Amino acid sequence: PPDPMHPKLNTCNPSEGTYVTHDMEPMRVFRGANVVFTYDVIFKPSTIKWASRWDTYLLMMDDQIHWFSIVNSAMIVLFLSAMVAMIMLRTLHRDISRYNQIDAAEEAQEETGWKL
Repeated sequence: PPDPMHPKLNTCNPSEGTYVTHDMEPMRVFRGANVVFTYDVIFKPSTIKWASRWDTYLLMMDDQIHWFSIVNSAMIVLFLSAMVAMIMLRTLHRDISRYNQIDAAEEAQEETGWKL
């Protein structure tokens, strides 16, 4: 009988050559059981020096991709800045109009009454 506390790795056994796929039924895990996570790594020798391993990605020949990214980022920054400016202007306009209403109400209150 299988021991739920010490499961046998039946999906990652290299001698069987079985690979985990999405079609397989999930493994049942019981409370308190050990869950073993594994992965495989295959190292391949290469003639590329360690210092120049990113040169393939950084030295792209198609400059239009870079310009498109720069223009796209600038447009997003401008759009978001405009949104923040609009929110701030609306808030400031509302606050200033409230202050003006308070001042107008105080002036109107001073001009009425027995002092006239």
